[in-house]
Amino acid sequence: MKDTPLLIAVAPNGARKLKTDHPQIPLNAEELSETALNCAAVGASMIHLHVRDENNRHSLSVGAYKEAIQEIQKAEPDIFIQVTSEAVGIYSAEHQFEMIHVLKPNAVSIGLREIRDLDEHIITDHFHKMREADTFPQLILYNDHDLNMYYDWVKRKVIPGKAYPILLVIGKETPEGSFDNGVLSAEITDKLPASSWMICAFGPNEYPAGQLATKLGGHIRLGFENNCELANGSIAKNNAELISQMVNYLASENIAVANYQQAIEIMRPDW
Repeated sequence: MKDTPLLIAVAPNGARKLKTDHPQIPLNAEELSETALNCAAVGASMIHLHVRDENNRHSLSVGAYKEAIQEIQKAEPDIFIQVTSEAVGIYSAEHQFEMIHVLKPNAVSIGLREIRDLDEHIITDHFHKMREADTFPQLILYNDHDLNMYYDWVKRKVIPGKAYPILLVIGKETPEGSFDNGVLSAEITDKLPASSWMICAFGPNEYPAGQLATKLGGHIRLGFENNCELANGSIAKNNAELISQMVNYLASENIAVANYQQAIEIMRPDW
């Protein structure tokens, strides 16, 4: 895994942030396509996509996703698009899966804690449908409880296949605890039951956590969804500045950055 080029994904907006948080938060399809183009130009090979409704609220609208995906592909065909299925307290697990099966995206992120209350046979059926549609799930894990649940589901075939891409979220407070930078040690990451692993971290910790992950062969997700600050404490002008900062660091460490085709293979589950 450490010999694999490092994938940089941009998470440009998230579910909640607005122009009042940063004037360059992309909210509509046109702004998202411009962000994808600019971030790909400096080294991102994947975009983690959230869309909004007419009032700029979080949405899982298939129509809004199709519009945004079409605009992004038109502006920058060489960026891998992953949509979110995040519920944000608005959608049920069944609504989340309904979006996935209707949209049939190339890739989708799924928080295990948001679907864990479904009957396991239903979860199995949903994941088989994604495999049949060739939709790549990335499983979002917030703490050791989530990691153990993921491992158990794979072992017992609740979800098909041998291993999945996983995202370790660092610094997100949850009732069951949260990962901190301590998860980024070889003793832990070398044994992760994943086809590939990626991290995202909140606030000013985004950059130092990203540096730690890259030294261990992990991939990184950066962007205004989780952080707007550069390493020097100033506010980034746009998402592309956060990507450029990390690319410059990787160049100084002689770490190769994944291109579009490599990103697809990195995000492919071991079905």
